[in-house]
Amino acid sequence: MNFSEFSFWWVLLLVGSAFFAVRYVGKQLNLWRGVFDSIGLMALSLTLFVNASTSSFVIFSFEIVFNYLMVRLMFSRQGWQAKAIATAVIGFDIAILAYFKYLNFFVEDVVGLVAPAIATSWQDKSIPGLGAIPPGLSFYTFQMVAFVVDSYTSKRKQSLGFIDYVNFVSFFPQVVAGPIERRSDLLPQIESFRFKFTADNFEAGFRWLALGLFMKFVLADNISPFINLEETANAWLVWFSAYLFTLRIYFDFAGYSFIALGLARIVGVRLTPNFLAPYTSQSINEFWRRWHVTLSTWFRDYVFLPLMGSKKQWAAFFLFITFTLSGFWHGAAWNFIIWGAYHGLLLLVLRYAGRPFYRFVGQYFPTPQFISWALTFGSVILGCLFFMETDIGRLGQKLQTLVNPFTYSFSNLGGAIASFSFNEGSALLLTLALATGVLLFEHVAVWQKRGEYDLLLSPWMSRILLALTILLAANTPSEFIYFDF
Repeated sequence: MNFSEFSFWWVLLLVGSAFFAVRYVGKQLNLWRGVFDSIGLMALSLTLFVNASTSSFVIFSFEIVFNYLMVRLMFSRQGWQAKAIATAVIGFDIAILAYFKYLNFFVEDVVGLVAPAIATSWQDKSIPGLGAIPPGLSFYTFQMVAFVVDSYTSKRKQSLGFIDYVNFVSFFPQVVAGPIERRSDLLPQIESFRFKFTADNFEAGFRWLALGLFMKFVLADNISPFINLEETANAWLVWFSAYLFTLRIYFDFAGYSFIALGLARIVGVRLTPNFLAPYTSQSINEFWRRWHVTLSTWFRDYVFLPLMGSKKQWAAFFLFITFTLSGFWHGAAWNFIIWGAYHGLLLLVLRYAGRPFYRFVGQYFPTPQFISWALTFGSVILGCLFFMETDIGRLGQKLQTLVNPFTYSFSNLGGAIASFSFNEGSALLLTLALATGVLLFEHVAVWQKRGEYDLLLSPWMSRILLALTILLAANTPSEFIYFDF
């Protein structure tokens, strides 16, 4: 769901108000049954999905029915038959994702390398469904695949109601951009669902909402206009744009995730936190334990561990393959593959050289933790350059600029500063000051060994963040970055 669109909140208000009015009257007349809450949640989620994207809803509905029937069939079989059904369902789900997301890339960018005529002919054809990726496809596909695997490996082959399954895969706060929920975490809350409107749930939900709205509409959306993708010759501006994008992608996606957590909590559901203050990390390994948590654990459990199996001596190789694939998941473009491979290589360097390097640094610096944090954050910023730049030619130019010492001249620094007007510079400095404040609160919470967002979720801070959102929200919200994936 696109929380930055007014239509989402308008439909949520209209449909929710009508449903809860009927629910109230039904309870007063003693006509309301518990199952009606589950039906209402399903109707609300599907209505919001249709509002977000009709084309994606058609694909989603077809996959829901197919997956549900096949999982029911799998439960009635044992041995190789159950395994064959699970494999077929997973293959079908991945095939749909591959068709809409990767077919163009495969023909134009892979086959086109050796047979340009085929790529040219392909571009002239009009293939149904190819173009923009249906919103949410990558996320709900992974959630469905995980459900099939978990259902197959579960020792308890319990029956599953259709309404419960629909609510599991279509729960409106998280269906389009995560978090990618597991069967063991979300399904028990969805089965026999009941709305739980309590003061505690509302307060907890409000705090997550306030933090998410502030991150998205004040920080991410006010940083977005200042990211310059066109600049290739000024190293200061290339680094600065990569830094701004590093902030933007975190505040944008974490903002979405926290809004989802808040909406879910208000109705009585606890979702998995998708971010755990990743920019406090002192190693790339720690960063991936804190960044996009549900996707990282998905690739660990459903790609890395099955690939490695008992071949632990090949763990480093399979780790690199897994991260390269995770980069490819983010988008059908070479820069995403490079980004995934880059992070895989960083993890391999950390695996073999991390401890000796840390001991070496500790001999000469009184605070090696700061050095580790700075190197980690700098590595993430460089990685974000790969992530944000989809033009491979322009990416190559930027990398050449970064390694050329002459591009770090004082004249280039002056040109970078002069590229912002006084008003632009003032607005950007204010936004960066607020962003730095948020990151400092995260650092303090981690240093005090508290919950990563405890300070930002305190009652007084939540009210301040909401007031700042009302005062400083960007006039033109930008679309959520992860809607493109």
